[in-house]
Amino acid sequence: MDKWQVARLLEEISRYIELSEPNPFKARAFERAARAVEGLENDLAALAKSGELTKVSGIGKATGAIIEELLRTGTSQYLEELRAQYPPGIFELLRVPKFGLKKIAVVHAELGVGNLDELEAAGREGKLAKLKGFGAKTQEQILAGIKFARQRESRFLLPTGIEVAESVREQLAGIEGIEDAEIAGSIRRRLEIVQNVNIVIATKSIDDVLAAMERRAIVEGLAPLDERIAKGTTRGDISVLFHFAAPDDFGAALLRATGSDAFLESFNERAAKSDYELRADGLFHNGRHVKTPREEDVFAKAGLIFVEPERREDGSDLTRKKPRTLIEASDLRGTFHVHTTFSDGRNSVLEMLTAARERDFEYLGLSDHSPTASYAGGLTVERLKQQHAEIDAHREAVAPMRVFRGTEADILGDGAIDYDDKTLAKLDFVIASVHSRFNMPKDEMTERILNALDNPYVTFLGHLTGRLLLSREGYTMDYEHVFEKAGERGVMIEINGNPNRLDLDWRHVKRALALGVRFSINPDAHSIREYGALVTGTWVARKGGLSPKEIFNTQPVEAIAEHFESRKAAAQNANRR
Repeated sequence: MDKWQVARLLEEISRYIELSEPNPFKARAFERAARAVEGLENDLAALAKSGELTKVSGIGKATGAIIEELLRTGTSQYLEELRAQYPPGIFELLRVPKFGLKKIAVVHAELGVGNLDELEAAGREGKLAKLKGFGAKTQEQILAGIKFARQRESRFLLPTGIEVAESVREQLAGIEGIEDAEIAGSIRRRLEIVQNVNIVIATKSIDDVLAAMERRAIVEGLAPLDERIAKGTTRGDISVLFHFAAPDDFGAALLRATGSDAFLESFNERAAKSDYELRADGLFHNGRHVKTPREEDVFAKAGLIFVEPERREDGSDLTRKKPRTLIEASDLRGTFHVHTTFSDGRNSVLEMLTAARERDFEYLGLSDHSPTASYAGGLTVERLKQQHAEIDAHREAVAPMRVFRGTEADILGDGAIDYDDKTLAKLDFVIASVHSRFNMPKDEMTERILNALDNPYVTFLGHLTGRLLLSREGYTMDYEHVFEKAGERGVMIEINGNPNRLDLDWRHVKRALALGVRFSINPDAHSIREYGALVTGTWVARKGGLSPKEIFNTQPVEAIAEHFESRKAAAQNANRR
């Protein structure tokens, strides 16, 4: 067994323990051990043989013994005993939103439920409502969750897809005969929701590589679909497709496995004008095979400009005379929409500022919640003053980074902003967001947001639709009117990089841009770790075709400060009139 197989089995043990035992520490010990094994740089088997396994942080005496047993025998008696206690479909219940292992343990112990069908039957018969701690409302939520789980089957968020794909690709790196391997498909195109993992493999011996992959159990149920594609699953229900190509055809295979059907159709229509055709077995010119070891070779030989993977949903960029210059995460000089422990953040003002400075930000805008968001610790005017005092106390410590004082203020039901003008005038910027009454009719929601845009202190619209991917649909509005008003008022629309939001949707970027809207890529960070959402936010901007010049926070600090000051002055003048 390699470290990946061992880590997967340790994770499985952890889940079974959480089902069967009230003590959470034992389950966490196996989870920590799984993470420790995954992070090892040294050979796991050699480490175990040397007797130094338990010296690795996260691996204790008990977990170390299990790891050694797995390496020695390929299985674990303890794991087999745990498996015997539960039906094989028990963990598919985790696909139901807000239905964790504790609830699964209850329904299994009390009702013998072991899969989705049995859970649904118990709900339909009213049995779930009778369980202690459940009730009729919980039963309704579970039934709705089952319906949702069936709808989203084999659909998962982009970061999960990347994590799985990178893990599989890393395991492939140790197989002799693989000359290259790259992630492709919708993950490489950075779609926010993906259905499977696609990996292109360059090899001269497909059969030998497949045999090695099967021996190493890279995925479960590995089987050929045809002479160039094999399929398996990992983590229970995530499909992985392996596309095999000779090294000289790797570029063509990567292009085919990455592009959408619409993009590939458009590519071949244009390539045909130069007598080229991209086929399943490579690129051909007048029927003769052409070597394309790199993806760039395919575009060049066909006489077409290179199109970045994120822009391969359709063929629109193939009509351009030169490639787009797309925003890069490294172009961002700072950001806004950052929460602290003053509201619902998990790190203090100083911790959030220090982490930003360590990322070499030129500036940072802190923006805790406003009073109406009481569930998130929204700041009263008095608490806002206290936050400002703390920010001022730390400015010197994080210099030369510039700190801007802002808020994420609720857009109330009538479109008013959740602070009075006197308070708003003391802020450098205002992010206006909807956090309530999501079910308003389209016309009313549109009017609500348009009214908010009329407030001269509003700088940004936050997470425009309020959606939570695979969890909550966004509220409806007339996008055309909202974009038009935002462009007229000079209010920027946030590209919220939180992987659960990715809102503004990239599909709306082109129209918003045409109506004069500018954008800011913000992380909606509630901890120092969540600054990483700037990367996912950048993917949205790239899919939308945005360059650095259309992104507000690519500008130097002087331009940012001048913009904030001029808007604040204009707002104060408007109020005087």
